[in-house]
Amino acid sequence: MEPYQLTTREALLWVMLINAVIGFGLGLIPLLFGYFNKKLRLGLIGIAVATVGGAILGIFISIPATIIFTWLVARKTGGTAAAPKDDQPQI
Repeated sequence: MEPYQLTTREALLWVMLINAVIGFGLGLIPLLFGYFNKKLRLGLIGIAVATVGGAILGIFISIPATIIFTWLVARKTGGTAAAPKDDQPQI
């Protein structure tokens, strides 16, 4: 049986494909967070960035993209405290 030989272009294509699959798997985390937190758009952007970034630069982009988009989806949207309804001082 002869050993299988790859050209440089084929080897790069296989590496990019494997990294894109890893990025897609990591991108499922913000997608599922976005689906369950009613922020599907951020989840879809997160899976796209993790997949494309994973194909280009591997885990150096897909892991930070997963962390950042999961944080963006999971953070609370009501950042300001509500004003008191009456004029009485708070104790």
